[in-house]
Amino acid sequence: MNVKRIDESLLNFWVAKSAGLKTLTQPPLAGQLHDPDSGYWHPQTYHPATDWSHAGPILSNEWYVIEDILIEWFGPNWACAKAVLDRPLQWFMRAFIASQFGDEVENVAATDVGLAPDQIMQTRDFT
Repeated sequence: MNVKRIDESLLNFWVAKSAGLKTLTQPPLAGQLHDPDSGYWHPQTYHPATDWSHAGPILSNEWYVIEDILIEWFGPNWACAKAVLDRPLQWFMRAFIASQFGDEVENVAATDVGLAPDQIMQTRDFT
């Protein structure tokens, strides 16, 4: 699967995998938030593709490699690309995944992500 097409919960899964986080086996308690220092993630609490506070540490630590990939994908004026302007955090996280795994990753089932098949949108067409 092309990293540039990953979206929604599958994007969160691949970011967690790229960051080396392990999946929590038990669902979080009601109201429980993601603990960024735990080394774990759960699909109900970890949303780096949509939550800047979850993505912030990744961006802080990996910005230069993320920017290099965005330049490779969009050229030196990547910040002006409509796709990036419309959904910057998603593109930053896609670039982070590409920095760890390359432009292609294996297809995974929704159950591997920890969600029911009807809860996940796996890819999005950005052509």
